[in-house]
Amino acid sequence: MESRGEPANASNQAPEDGAGSPSSADTIELLDMVWPETGLQTRAQVPRRPKDTLSDNDTIDLQIDFLTLALTPLEFIQLASFLRMSIDGLLDHHPGLQRAVINAFDLRD
Repeated sequence: MESRGEPANASNQAPEDGAGSPSSADTIELLDMVWPETGLQTRAQVPRRPKDTLSDNDTIDLQIDFLTLALTPLEFIQLASFLRMSIDGLLDHHPGLQRAVINAFDLRD
């Protein structure tokens, strides 16, 4: 499945871009994309762990342009839920944005 955004880095690993960043052996890049409509850059990375061993002691790095949030797995899931509910509320007040929502969530090209 491809997303509408353009992947900035097609590999399954984080780029090695400096001494302060974790090496690609330590992280898995879940998604790294630039939204073509707006240029918004987004990336999500998780620590490399054996399957089903991610814990609340681990952090998921969510990068949105210049902002990076370090969240526990539960916080990441709660944020995703909050954003989804916020979109529902936005559409209640501005139903004309429905097409933009459909396009953003349409993962087929």
